Amino acid sequence: MISDLQHADSRALHEPFVRCLVENGPHATFKWLTKVLATQSPSLRSSNSFLVAYTGCLEGIGWLEASVTLPVTEHWGNAAALLGTPWPRILSWLHSDGSRRLMALYALIAFRAPAPNMAPLAQIAAPVLTELPSQSEFQSEMENILSSQTTPRVRKTVESILLLSDEILSRRERGVAVADLPRLYIEPTLFPGADSILALHDEVLSHMRTKMQNLLNQVPSDES
Repeated sequence: MISDLQHADSRALHEPFVRCLVENGPHATFKWLTKVLATQSPSLRSSNSFLVAYTGCLEGIGWLEASVTLPVTEHWGNAAALLGTPWPRILSWLHSDGSRRLMALYALIAFRAPAPNMAPLAQIAAPVLTELPSQSEFQSEMENILSSQTTPRVRKTVESILLLSDEILSRRERGVAVADLPRLYIEPTLFPGADSILALHDEVLSHMRTKMQNLLNQVPSDES
């Protein structure tokens, strides 16, 4: 039942999400997922919002636009980028309220070239910005934001975008088409380059677990 998933994070949602994709298809899964997200707290909905992209449904862009709210995390922008939100839509968000503007900024960051510090599925999908602006238009929009009264968070994000502008505006092909995002979520190893990306991700996680365990081992026990 949907109510049973009110407090579910992305790990807890993984199995029912995959099952719904396999048994009911992307569009039914999109409807199911957005109903689940509607029952969740704003912070949990924010952290789970990226899952909307893996339905592969372009209706998800409209849902993101209508649903984004504080706290705005990078997950909203990641979802928008994965769904291929074009520049004119991104631009309208940049000219909108605080939540949509932040989502737009995070989406632009997510259009950068794949990097090891990105989620592995996002690296494989490698979304690209479409209906590209000119370099001068892009620069001008970012500078307008910097010149306005912005928060330190917005300023820092815009500065990162400007540093990555060449990557964001480069015309390269997506790694995985929007329509294939459900298949990527279910079976990522089917896609080119996935094995090495997933292996590196597992290696990093293993190293982090070992480091954490070593730190815990250094904590004195009650019997010491």
